[in-house]
Amino acid sequence: MSGGPAKVLRRSIGIVFADGGLLTLSGTASADGDRHGDEPLLAVLCDPDAAPVAFEEALLSTEYGEDGVQRRATLELWLDPEGGRPLRGAGTLISSIAAEADGIETRIAFFRWALEGREGLGHYEIARTRG
Repeated sequence: MSGGPAKVLRRSIGIVFADGGLLTLSGTASADGDRHGDEPLLAVLCDPDAAPVAFEEALLSTEYGEDGVQRRATLELWLDPEGGRPLRGAGTLISSIAAEADGIETRIAFFRWALEGREGLGHYEIARTRG
C-alpha cells in the first residue's frame, strides 16, 4: 500500500451477555468514504427468549491508546431515532492482538462490556489498510 494514512475498512463488535443475550454491530466503509465513523452501522440484539431486534441507528465512539489500540468504546442504539431514548453501553479493553495479511491490518481487542446494566464479554475488531 502507499505511504498515505490508513483507511478504516471495517469495524465490528460481538458481545455475549451473562444472561445469554447477544449483540452484534458491524460497519463497512464505502469505496468513497474517507473518514473513520462515516460508515453505516448495523446493530442487532438477540435476547435469550425473544426475536432478534435490529436498530434503526447505531452510534459507536472509540477512544484509542497511544499505540493505536482501541481502549474504550461507547454505544448508542436507537430503535426509533425520532423518539424514545437509546440503549447505551460501554466497553473497556482486556487485551488485544494485531494481525496483517494482504495489506490489511486487523486489530482485535477483547472487551468487557455493559449495556443498560447487562454485563458481557466480546470483541471489537477494526480492519484498516496499511498506511
